[in-house]
Amino acid sequence: MALEVAITPQLRREGLARDVIRLIQDARKTDGLNVADRIAVSWQTADADLAEALTVHAELISGEVLAAKFGPLAGRSEAASVADDAVRHDSSELGLTFWIRPLGR
Repeated sequence: MALEVAITPQLRREGLARDVIRLIQDARKTDGLNVADRIAVSWQTADADLAEALTVHAELISGEVLAAKFGPLAGRSEAASVADDAVRHDSSELGLTFWIRPLGR
């Protein structure tokens, strides 16, 4: 019996989504947020595959990281206007910038 080892685009997107979940969870911890704190996450990437993964798996990611709001920023000007209480995080590994803002504090 042969094992199928091909990575389909669907599996790749799911893997990227899992990587982003890990990054956001690590960032939550670094930012001093409690495990149960609800957050808003805004993100930005130039990588079309990553953007697609984040869009396709937005519900999964939001549920895992307790994000009441999760979505892309429209452009650089919007990134400059992210709420003052949002903390910016950059992942050179994935080519992703994201901002976390605690909700209801």
